[in-house]
Amino acid sequence: MQDIFADNLVYAHYGLILALSCGQLLVLYALSNSNQPPAGLGLFTVYFMTTLLAWFAVSLNQVIPVGLDIPAVAAIISACFLALATSQRAGVARAHYLLGPVCLGTILAVFLLPPDTLFQLYLATAALFWAVAAALGGWRGWRGRNIGDSLIALAGLLMTAAMLLCWYLLAQERQPAIAQSLVYAVHGAAHALVIIGFLASTLQDQQHQLSHLSTVDPLTRLLNRRGLESALNVTLANARRHGEFTAAVMVDIDHFAELNRHFGEDTGDRILQYMARGLEQECRSGDVVARYERDVFLIILPNSGLEAARNLAERIRSRLGNEPLIIEQQLINVTASLGAAASGDAGLDVLYRDTTRALQLAKRGGRNRVAAVEHRPLHLSNAATLR
Repeated sequence: MQDIFADNLVYAHYGLILALSCGQLLVLYALSNSNQPPAGLGLFTVYFMTTLLAWFAVSLNQVIPVGLDIPAVAAIISACFLALATSQRAGVARAHYLLGPVCLGTILAVFLLPPDTLFQLYLATAALFWAVAAALGGWRGWRGRNIGDSLIALAGLLMTAAMLLCWYLLAQERQPAIAQSLVYAVHGAAHALVIIGFLASTLQDQQHQLSHLSTVDPLTRLLNRRGLESALNVTLANARRHGEFTAAVMVDIDHFAELNRHFGEDTGDRILQYMARGLEQECRSGDVVARYERDVFLIILPNSGLEAARNLAERIRSRLGNEPLIIEQQLINVTASLGAAASGDAGLDVLYRDTTRALQLAKRGGRNRVAAVEHRPLHLSNAATLR
């Protein structure tokens, strides 16, 4: 009766692992069809497939024993792919050059070594691969505050400890049956942790990606209005508290609608990207650049006055005049009207209001010029007067 109960537990264990692996493969298939699949998805898919084959091999080996330890070979390969997947997910490409040859050499040794020595080689190689997965998963989990990668690291530590314990049982106690049973039991638990960890890590990454997309303009890779407000929330509050001035520059591409109609929307998108890169290059590292509206950009200059904003605006205007855009061997002259403002009451709404007023003045003055708004009579300047 006890043997029957033990066998049922073994079958239940295998069935649970197989069910989790099959369900995970379905999830991976769904993730592969997404616009931005998770990093390391391909190698994780191979890992889950080889692990599934390893468990099938364990089940079949109990029914039809063969001379070659196929489960050990499959487990070595799956552990190698897990280490490769975690290295790719962590952005450590150099691990591929080390782990691949080790895995290949171990597989070739399978055909040359006796079963007892082969099992010891399996323990040593698998311990290496799982230790690498633990280190890389833990590093990515700590760096990104990702609980899923931390679970993968926990699985790697669990398997590494189990491999070392099994090595001790073989070397000192001479108990291969207990060592093999321990390996199978711990491997199942570690594999389940990897499945849960990968799903949790992917879910957290997707949440971060959605949060990033909600604050960044996908075309220009600049902050959008919401992202600008989030980025400046603390900065503007500190400026108000210490009475520091904050300046801003609003940039509006001249006749953008006509450019779109004449050259096409694709060219219009490239003009926006060209403008975004130019603004980033002209600004300081501490300045914040955002695409505020369709063809309107807003630059915030913390701890700066109106003169700094006017100088930046004039540099941008001059750059556009001196560097025409060339698209498909066609020269496109892009100009912009710019409004500059500064305020000691450093609220984003105040800066937006004042730069909008200055921008309207620049447009009324004939476009392709800079206008500034101060808390005294309005000041309009073009290239000639600013020099």
